[in-house]
Amino acid sequence: MTAERISEQLQENGDYERLANDLEFKLESCGWASQLRDYTRGIARENTGIDFKKLYEITLHTATESIPDTVKMEMMKDIKSSVLKLASPNEATDDQKA
Repeated sequence: MTAERISEQLQENGDYERLANDLEFKLESCGWASQLRDYTRGIARENTGIDFKKLYEITLHTATESIPDTVKMEMMKDIKSSVLKLASPNEATDDQKA
């Protein structure tokens, strides 16, 4: 199964949206989102007239590097579970019954 097909199936069964919502919740809950907002606002204040593209380029590395390892690991586990469920739907259903 290709990555494109996996993405399509995750979108079709609603797991993509669920995973995105879970990630957003986890990042808000751990304070990452508010820290990044504060960081980004600080850069914007220091660089008046900065456009969105430049602001994005400046903050992207910091944003990705500062995601807590616990959030990364939890999301990887959730994504793996969703993908395995696509690969063998009967086994995933059996696992949920146990």
